Amino acid sequence: MNKIIILIFLIITKFSFGQSFEGKLTYKVEFSFNMDSSFGLSEKDMIEHMKKSGEYFDTIVVNIKNGNYEKLVNSSNSKRIVYKSDINKIYTFDKGFEYVLIANAKNYSSSKMEFEKPEFIKNDSIVSVMGKDCKSITLDWNGLGKETYYYNDTFLKIDSELFKSHNYEYLNKILTITKSYPAQINKSLNKLIEIRMILVDYSKEEINDSVFEIPKLKPAEKEYAEIIMETTGNEVMRIKN
Repeated sequence: MNKIIILIFLIITKFSFGQSFEGKLTYKVEFSFNMDSSFGLSEKDMIEHMKKSGEYFDTIVVNIKNGNYEKLVNSSNSKRIVYKSDINKIYTFDKGFEYVLIANAKNYSSSKMEFEKPEFIKNDSIVSVMGKDCKSITLDWNGLGKETYYYNDTFLKIDSELFKSHNYEYLNKILTITKSYPAQINKSLNKLIEIRMILVDYSKEEINDSVFEIPKLKPAEKEYAEIIMETTGNEVMRIKN
């Protein structure tokens, strides 16, 4: 079960100024489970478990501007993830939770576990998303799972230089290849679960810088901060009242 929660966290945690997309993207999210490997539970049971734990969601909204992004996840804990390009850090907020997890985007993952680098594979097939013919690349994690990014390099164009320091989830390398924000993302973990994020709406619009603002923070308790750093390699702080 922990593998599912970790995968979900990674999915939702884990893309020229004049020519780079600025606006809002809306993705629908679909889950599929390999019932032979799902701990003897039905797919309905798995979904119910995720809902009770606050990890179930079916929509992600992404705001993008000049190398910054905000991701809003409609789980019951209303997760908000903000990437600040000027300091190259990713902030994760959960509704009703006073602590904020802060990941350094120079790192490739939010875990201290070391994984082999994935193999990047360019696929030959074409898939239509939002009426656009999309190519795809797959990151093969050597049997642990796969991630496939569908893109059209004339649609949702992104200047990859804006994300050149964003190693987290290999976003910089992905954008260097795709030159656009993905129109669909499929991720699977060890043939256990697959999550599909499919673009269903987008709008080119001016995004106010206030969207990416971070509330005032203060240090977390020393013992708690040390535990988080030791187990995940990330900082943790508290929101000031």
